Amino acid sequence: MGRQQRKERAASSGDPHKAAIIKLMREFTHSHDPYTVFADFVEVSAIAISSKVDQLQFEAREKRYLEIVGKYKREEVNRFAAMFAELQMCYRTRIDAIGDPGSGHEPAGGLGDVLGEIFMALELGNARAGQFFTPYSVSLLMAMMTVGDGASIRERGFVTLQEPACGSAGMVVATAQAMHQAGLNYPETLHATCVDIDPRCVHMAYVQLSLMGIPAVVVHGNALSLEVWSVWYTPAHIFVGWDRKLRRGRQQLPVEPGASPAEDAGLQESCIESPEAATTGDVETDSGSCRQHGGHSIVCEEREAELAVAVEEVAESGAPLTVASSLADLFEEVAQEPGAKRAEFTIFDRIDQMTLF
Repeated sequence: MGRQQRKERAASSGDPHKAAIIKLMREFTHSHDPYTVFADFVEVSAIAISSKVDQLQFEAREKRYLEIVGKYKREEVNRFAAMFAELQMCYRTRIDAIGDPGSGHEPAGGLGDVLGEIFMALELGNARAGQFFTPYSVSLLMAMMTVGDGASIRERGFVTLQEPACGSAGMVVATAQAMHQAGLNYPETLHATCVDIDPRCVHMAYVQLSLMGIPAVVVHGNALSLEVWSVWYTPAHIFVGWDRKLRRGRQQLPVEPGASPAEDAGLQESCIESPEAATTGDVETDSGSCRQHGGHSIVCEEREAELAVAVEEVAESGAPLTVASSLADLFEEVAQEPGAKRAEFTIFDRIDQMTLF
């Protein structure tokens, strides 16, 4: 048995669904590059989920779906569907195994980072770019140390998690499991904003978080340059009503000393929202009336451009942000002047403005 076969067997050990996905992946190798096949699989899976809950982006993503499947034969497209079904069954089995929150059931694998483990087992990572996924056992240990008994989260009501280089979102999954073990219902007490520059990672993260019912906004973007290319809302983010929940939490934050009235108002007013379920009619905003159809927000034309990649935020000086306004710059500024008030944005501030208000 070769090294690659040993890695694949170790990755799927004890889980028939993971083994089935790897086997189905191997059936593509005679006619397609495995790297491309995996990327296409996670993207069409992400589009299949998004198209059910985010009608605002349905047409563009459906067009992309047709472009991808057009490269494959009918039986190969059916193979993608079989792989997605195995992934769904894999997570359904794992969720059932951990039982109710705080029940004490802790199966060896837990929820796990299934796609990340398959990705590494197939040796699809880019080692030259330093792309390695943290073993799930390490992520879970870190999450359990952070969450503890969950007392601080119960006191606050919920916790938000920001991941600037999320990979396949293994750390977010581990945090959800740690909260579950502490007796917390993570769909109602955890919200994650995940960012990655690699579209494959974005799709992997979105699919896994969606299948596990974790509320999240997954962003294809660059956490250093603040560029944003696409935004993906998990079903739990929409159906649990996390837009409203996060908005209320933000409005209840105390105003920073020295903040101007305009800055204070900026925390509470804007008309851009992600798709939300079970709402119809017109929504009055500061720039007019936005129509909603089929339970999904249709942003008014005057604000629609703000969802584009080239959206520009204006700092206090009135000058638009540039690429120089990066997380590295912010870190250096805070390290040198710990008492200074931060005037620039991170990518999470940008995503909050695009999705929460």
